Amino acid sequence: MKRLMAATAALLLTMLLGPVQAESPAGMQLYVFSSGRMMLSKGFLQNLAPMEPKIEIPIGFFVVKHPKGNVLFDTGNNDKLITDLSYWGKLATIFEPKMKPEDAIDVQLAKIGLKPDDIKYVVVSHMHLDHGGNVGKFLNSTLVIQDDELGFAMFPDEPFAAGYIPGDAQVLRAGVGSSKPGSMDMLRITGDYDLFGDGSLVVHRSRGHTKGSQMLLVRMPKAGSIILTGDAAYFRDNVEKNLIPNIVLAYDPVGIVQGYDWIRRMMATENANFFTAHDPDAFKTLKHAPEFYE
Repeated sequence: MKRLMAATAALLLTMLLGPVQAESPAGMQLYVFSSGRMMLSKGFLQNLAPMEPKIEIPIGFFVVKHPKGNVLFDTGNNDKLITDLSYWGKLATIFEPKMKPEDAIDVQLAKIGLKPDDIKYVVVSHMHLDHGGNVGKFLNSTLVIQDDELGFAMFPDEPFAAGYIPGDAQVLRAGVGSSKPGSMDMLRITGDYDLFGDGSLVVHRSRGHTKGSQMLLVRMPKAGSIILTGDAAYFRDNVEKNLIPNIVLAYDPVGIVQGYDWIRRMMATENANFFTAHDPDAFKTLKHAPEFYE
């Protein structure tokens, strides 16, 4: 009876926490890239933080080389901003994006010998202007997106429309007269998803910042588990101190805190680390492409 109870408890724990270890294939590599910078008040990213002065924040995105295919997590700002700030309209004067030709996504990928067509999956944390900006450059890839985020990007709830650029979402629609709705293959998911079925790359739904936000759990053979948070966590101390962003960036505040809880749970059960896209101090400490984690 005791053995049965112990086995049942272990099974329940596994169901609740998920696998603590995964057979991550040899040869996996994780790369960190930059899509330039923008200026933003910290008070937007952490509630009760100062609204002045603005600080310069990085726009990070990531690539995982996996034996079964290359995976891009987020796509940064639309490269059109390099020559035409008007693409963002009045948001360009609010966010003050700073992009140079070397920040273009194809130039960044070339640092590790890749082209857009070499990407198998594009996983977007969400479709805000600084995360889904370049999805249109990967029309031969498969977009992995929460189904409600796709609809939210096309027609967001009031008052959360400002972070979405219509042109970024419109490129996902097939051309006039097409018999299919999408311009690229899509995995429109609802919940978590194991990309390659081996536990090494798991999309984790984290509704909070937006209606369909998601994170990516990357289990590296040597570096261990690394969570790519997107905007589920802006700064490391957002997670450590339960600091949610300003309400204009919090579609579901309770969901944001639940996302922090999940990150901390993975830290406790798998000794996971987490990488943010916008924390200036933390971003400086990361290895940047062509260096990598393995």
